[in-house]
Parts: sequence; C-alpha cells; structure tokens
Amino acid sequence: MQLPPLLVERPLVAVAVGLTALVVIANPFVLAYWARSEARAKGSSTLDVFIYMQLAVGTVHYWYVRFARGDAGPRDAPPTRRERVAGSYAMAVVTAFVVGATVSPPDPITQALYFLPLFAASFAAAYLVASTASGQRAAATN
Repeated sequence: MQLPPLLVERPLVAVAVGLTALVVIANPFVLAYWARSEARAKGSSTLDVFIYMQLAVGTVHYWYVRFARGDAGPRDAPPTRRERVAGSYAMAVVTAFVVGATVSPPDPITQALYFLPLFAASFAAAYLVASTASGQRAAATN
C-alpha cells in the first residue's frame, strides 16, 4: 500500500492525519469510560448508556444535560474531574467533526488539517463549561 504523494512530500500533513486518526480512534474508549462511570453512579446499565453515547446526538445530549444544564440526576456522587475530561473529550470530537465538515472544503486531507485546531478549541471550551457548571453547582449546594 502506497501513501498518497501529499503525505510523502509534506510530513506535517502526515503527522496531522495521524494525530487526527489517533484522536478519533481513542473516542470510543473515552466514551466507554464515561458510560461506565455514569452508569455506576446512577445504578443503570453500562451497555444502554454506551450505546446511546455512540450516537453523536446522544453524546451532545448527555454532555448538555450532565454539564451545561447541571442536571446530575440520581447520582451517588457528583461527576469527578476525570468524568468531566472524558465528557469534554467526547463533546470536542463531535464538535470538531461537525464544524470541520461545515467550514472546510470536502477534501479529507484538508478536513484532517482543520480537525486538530478545532478539537483543541472545542475541548478547551467544553472543559471550561463543564468545570464552571460543576463549580457553580458545588458553590450553590454549600
């Protein structure tokens, strides 16, 4: 199997494509961790939560309900920092993909180049919302 000439001639593009693939391939594992921790805290089925989170709409809905709206539901404990990072990661992948598909040309290499900066910005924004919302709820309950 030969690499496309663009990836051979421009190593930065090859690195960007590889990092994009790594981020996207890691997403199901992050979703599995987030689903397991959510299901444990709520006492529900991990499989049900994981299947729902595999849909892009499910990830966005779950992140919005959990962090942005602040509805923790019947949980044993508030979301930990690791759960907020996992949720922010999953949300950032969906956001970067949707925004990248909207604003970039339909070329897959260009979309991979757009994905990494969009992912970094989306992750920062999602984590900021998740930690700010969690901090406001903690202050409100004290």
